[in-house]
Amino acid sequence: MAIAPKYDISINGRGYMVDYTNYRRRTIPAQKEQRDTSEDVGENTLSNVGQWVRSQSDWSHGAGQEFFDLNDSDRRRFHTSKNIDIFTKGQLHMCKAIEEKSSGSNNNLYAKIVNGSVFYFSDGQLMKFGNPDVNAGSYSPSSIDMDYAILDWTSDGASIYCAQGANGVRKATVSSTSGDSTIGSFQADVIEYANGRLLASDAGRIVELNTSGVVQTFDKTLTGTCKAIKGGPNSIYAAYNVNGQGILYTIGISTTDGSLAYPVPAAVLPLGETFSGPCCIDTFGELIVVGTSAGARFGLINSNDQQSVTFGPVIDTGGAAYGVRISGKYGYWGTKNGDTYKADLSIFTDTLVPAYCRLLSFDDAAKGNVLSLELYNNKLFFTVSAGELYGEDATGDLSATAELTVGTITFGTSASKVGRAASGRFAKEQAASASGDIDYSVANTDYQASSINYGGLVAGQAGTVTVTATDENNVSTAMVLEGTGIESSYSAADPSSETFTIKLTLNRDAGSTTSGPIFERWSFHARPQPVRIEELITPLIIQGRVTTMHGSGAFVGYDSQEEYLHLRNLANQSKAVTFEEGNLSYSVTVEDIEMSPVRMSADDSFWEGTLICRLLTVP
Repeated sequence: MAIAPKYDISINGRGYMVDYTNYRRRTIPAQKEQRDTSEDVGENTLSNVGQWVRSQSDWSHGAGQEFFDLNDSDRRRFHTSKNIDIFTKGQLHMCKAIEEKSSGSNNNLYAKIVNGSVFYFSDGQLMKFGNPDVNAGSYSPSSIDMDYAILDWTSDGASIYCAQGANGVRKATVSSTSGDSTIGSFQADVIEYANGRLLASDAGRIVELNTSGVVQTFDKTLTGTCKAIKGGPNSIYAAYNVNGQGILYTIGISTTDGSLAYPVPAAVLPLGETFSGPCCIDTFGELIVVGTSAGARFGLINSNDQQSVTFGPVIDTGGAAYGVRISGKYGYWGTKNGDTYKADLSIFTDTLVPAYCRLLSFDDAAKGNVLSLELYNNKLFFTVSAGELYGEDATGDLSATAELTVGTITFGTSASKVGRAASGRFAKEQAASASGDIDYSVANTDYQASSINYGGLVAGQAGTVTVTATDENNVSTAMVLEGTGIESSYSAADPSSETFTIKLTLNRDAGSTTSGPIFERWSFHARPQPVRIEELITPLIIQGRVTTMHGSGAFVGYDSQEEYLHLRNLANQSKAVTFEEGNLSYSVTVEDIEMSPVRMSADDSFWEGTLICRLLTVP
């Protein structure tokens, strides 16, 4: 035995006999009583005894949040995504499959819409145009050979203008396959038709050209290199890189004679952050978006001077941003690995940070950087530095797979949890007939006279959704959801973890490439598993003469006052001491003591009786 055999227990090295009839030990409950103080009933109203639940049914605030359920977390956000459309509130949809429209090896593909309907893109020294919304392998655009490599291009609606560096500016008629010619002598690297003016730049020099390529009155040379030009509501913007730092200049337009003012800084990027390329600026109303070496930034044009710009924090999820675009209520940008991003400009989760997600995505370094993006027939098309033009599938095929990483779930405590199951909800529009019989919408059917038994609708799904939970040791367990409300067990060899990272994987239907799950909710169920604390209620017999349990029943005596003060001192100190019983030993703290007297001690110094001592084990 760990203690002297004549005693039942010992506390801090002192042996005691106990009153067996009142001795108790139990584990402390892992969960406290729950109260819901919110105005509306909800998840907090449900009992959490046995399991805790984390769930999500709204993803509209977008990506960029690593932890799902911290106190300051937004439950409508998530960490990352790939080929997922979050822009129908309360639903996740798979993106259309990415389809190659044009292949090649040139790294100067820049796509734009001319006259609102003609899709153009540069490719080497060719300007190609024509409807790209056709099946893979069927796109055969018209083209015009501009003789030299195209660094940038623009259009005034009637003509195409191509910047070709030392080879000057070349001009051709819109939708024409011949008749191009060099105009003027300005050696343009960047060119843009902005606010009714044709502007071009060569390194730090920026000028206005007429339609014949002749330099006009506006001819300024700034420090640095111009990377892009774009028109705004009331001025023209030029993105310069100066000694490793991006400076956005604004060029004012006189309201009296239309003359262009000397460029002045409208905004400055942080030191070390630079503008990316000819398609790295776009504007819409008072909003502006830029692609930089750090990522995408959205800015707001000052309503007072209508020229200066305030940029928000950089969105660096995909790294450097190259092409950018604003179309309607959505913003787009492209990054490395052939990845595109989409943002809802009606929802901002931080100052000038809209709700966004990774949309069409290759996630493949071989695809290179996304240089430009354009919308045509309400579909997204984009070019990459590897030399290809891509777009959404013309026939409506969905991506084979799509992913959304919710982020890390802590359940609001560092205590360990045991994963139990996952469940989800699929959209009602994917419901199927419960009986397989004809439904009530069938014409010319007398249901009362017929033998048809309408069994109603049951929740259905196209394709599959898998919930993968990854524990703190980076061990992943996949749970395939069988249908709405059906739990899929968490079957990890060790189901216990402090945190779980949740990922959703959507797969299109095996029998139809145009069908996939429409997902409306995920839930993950766990139960708490903290290190359990035991409570021991030990009624100590503290008297001047106590019979021990072994040998011939020898007597021992206690100074009841000394024992009481000793145990009270341990309770005041809350110090861990050793508790022994049988052949077991624990660290405990003395929490409370209570004396139940039976008589006064023989010397009348203190009470004798039963000293009830409440102990808690130390984890």
